[in-house]
Amino acid sequence: MLNERQFALLDALESQPAALSGLAQHTGVSARTILRDIDYINFTLSGTARIRATGSALYRLDIADRKQYFRLLQRHDNDDRLLALLLIHPVMSRAQLADALNLPDAWIAERLPRLRQRYARAFLLASRPGAGYFIDIDPEKRLILLANLFRKDPLVFPLAGIAPATLPMLHAHCQCLTAWPDIQTDYRVSVVLAGYALRQQLPVSAGAAGSDALRDCCERTEIWLSPTVINVIASTLSRLQQRASGITSEYVAERLARLSTVGQPQIIDDQLKDDLTAHLKRCVAMPNWLPESRPGSMNNLKAAWPAAFDLSVKFINQLRTEIDIPLIDSDLPGLYFACALERHHSEWTPIVLLADQNAIATINKMAIEREVMNCRVVVAFTPDELAALTEECQPALIVNNSHFLLNDSLRNVLAIRNIITAAGIDQIKDFLASAFIRQQPERFFPPEGAFHYANSASESWEEIIAAITARLLEKQLITRDEALRISQREREGENLIVNHVAIPHCWSEAAGPFRGFFITLERALHVNGQPVKHALIACASAVNRQELKVFSFLAGMLSSYSPQQIARVDGYETFIALLR
Repeated sequence: MLNERQFALLDALESQPAALSGLAQHTGVSARTILRDIDYINFTLSGTARIRATGSALYRLDIADRKQYFRLLQRHDNDDRLLALLLIHPVMSRAQLADALNLPDAWIAERLPRLRQRYARAFLLASRPGAGYFIDIDPEKRLILLANLFRKDPLVFPLAGIAPATLPMLHAHCQCLTAWPDIQTDYRVSVVLAGYALRQQLPVSAGAAGSDALRDCCERTEIWLSPTVINVIASTLSRLQQRASGITSEYVAERLARLSTVGQPQIIDDQLKDDLTAHLKRCVAMPNWLPESRPGSMNNLKAAWPAAFDLSVKFINQLRTEIDIPLIDSDLPGLYFACALERHHSEWTPIVLLADQNAIATINKMAIEREVMNCRVVVAFTPDELAALTEECQPALIVNNSHFLLNDSLRNVLAIRNIITAAGIDQIKDFLASAFIRQQPERFFPPEGAFHYANSASESWEEIIAAITARLLEKQLITRDEALRISQREREGENLIVNHVAIPHCWSEAAGPFRGFFITLERALHVNGQPVKHALIACASAVNRQELKVFSFLAGMLSSYSPQQIARVDGYETFIALLR
């Protein structure tokens, strides 16, 4: 059985590779203990995932089978069993919970507050003096929560009268039910199991469409339920189906139209509407208040497409005011917005390939255009042709694939000989992604905007951001409107943080260059549950595609360093050195 420290190790490594010393510091034990934990974890995971050392003295978690990996972790997580007991029984004392789970009373005492915090958005875990603990929710949500547990693991809690061999039969019969087309079979099965577990406490409900078919399904599986329980299950599924039917592309389009604000990128298209409609329909038809897995960090993706995830946060915050569905985070909708952003910014990046052999030039041209997104390769066979092309199209990169020696005055030149291999393609991608930033980072991160802010222990993150933006406004480095947008974005939640560096940002109406201002803080504080001691205030124009690449570059660069190296950054010069 994995312990809390080993779970913490997996949590840390799911986000990013880490050094042994960093893992030891994170968990408060010695490096030798961490190595023993890694051996035990690898043995326990049985090939579904493995922690291994990389060549850069970091340890990385490689997941071979994500579904089996998370399912295996859930078997080692007693929180689900504890929650199942609290949902099935109206009230239970700590001693009763410990006895039912065959765990020490001290463990129960430690886990209950964590369980309350972990699922604070989903339900209220309350206590009654002299009686015990109970979950204070309405009957339908109790049924759904328990169904979420059974969907994760049908054997999370043994149900008298239902053997493991019964489950495949139940799944096969539930597959034939036609009254709820938007609800997947495994979800129907989980609701039936939850109804069976709660059969003694479900309220009386009127009959609903599909009740007769559901009763026949259960009887063929030899699961005997009263008409009251059958009606409750059928009514619950029917309500979910009815809500899902109300999610249409027109409904989504209307809410997307409200997102359009000055300075935000305009990326709404039919594909985005279809993606979000399908996602919302799934969320409404099959609400999941208990995520099936501990989500890995999305910070790198959020940093690469901040405009997309900002729109996603606004969209979800808007939905939360209208419908009660467990859209707990913006990750998947954020990816849909990111794809839309890419579709709307697909201008060609010109690359000049200087070659001296026609056959090799053709092969290399095809390889680059196939592997590097949104690029167009123009071949030059002499330096004179190259000079003419550079005047005409201002290439983002010149690939010297010839024997010619080029003038040192030419910029953005990469020499790759012969047929370009995968390693050469990677060189081209890296160069295109970061060359224009590495060459002159001061252009994007001006020194006059960097300073140290002596925050007090009592200051909140919102107060710190307000003070920092006020100082930048006083220096006339940002506008008043940009200062307001930065503060508003931070209040919306899902703050952008990469490797303990917070990146408050806004989208400017101006088409000028990206502006980043590096701020060190006197005291670290927690933002979104992560310790932060550096802030990088960013203003970007959403219409300037080149400037948006700065976010992707920042995500890659900041993530390439260990948290300890980031913590040692004590000023502007040290920060700029990281970027070169």
